[in-house]
Amino acid sequence: MTLSVTPIAGKLMGIIEIIIGACLMVLSVVFYGITFQFPKQTLAFSPKVFPRFVSTCLFIISAILVIQGIMAFRKRSPDEHAKLAIDKAFLTRLLFGILIGYTYTQLLPITGYIVATPPFIAGIMIIFNEKRWIRTGLCALITTSVLYILFRIIFKVPLPRFSLF
Repeated sequence: MTLSVTPIAGKLMGIIEIIIGACLMVLSVVFYGITFQFPKQTLAFSPKVFPRFVSTCLFIISAILVIQGIMAFRKRSPDEHAKLAIDKAFLTRLLFGILIGYTYTQLLPITGYIVATPPFIAGIMIIFNEKRWIRTGLCALITTSVLYILFRIIFKVPLPRFSLF
């Protein structure tokens, strides 16, 4: 991603990071609070475990984003002028990423999780300029397998299956 940021744009990005981070922190607290309304379950994991884990991780990452924004905001002086330039290559990658994500969501109910997910992960890696094909393929297969084991076997979440027939 080629993103040139001048000092004022850096300060602006710091403000944006603070705002987005704070909003995500509030959202994570709200989602964590909602889990107290979930039903109690004695078999396997409680339905509260995963949402609480994700909410906690979101809160921590959002706090890091706020701290990063504060540090970027303090670095810049208010009299510096700026221009934020996003090149065409970045926009092209962004659009291809959106297209691959949309295609994935459309194919998932038809082909199932195991068939649709590796090409999705590999496609995203290729968009972000991963040139090593073996690494891309292995990462796509390993990530799909780990997520399948985590959700299907451990958390007992039903994943879409092949349903062409």
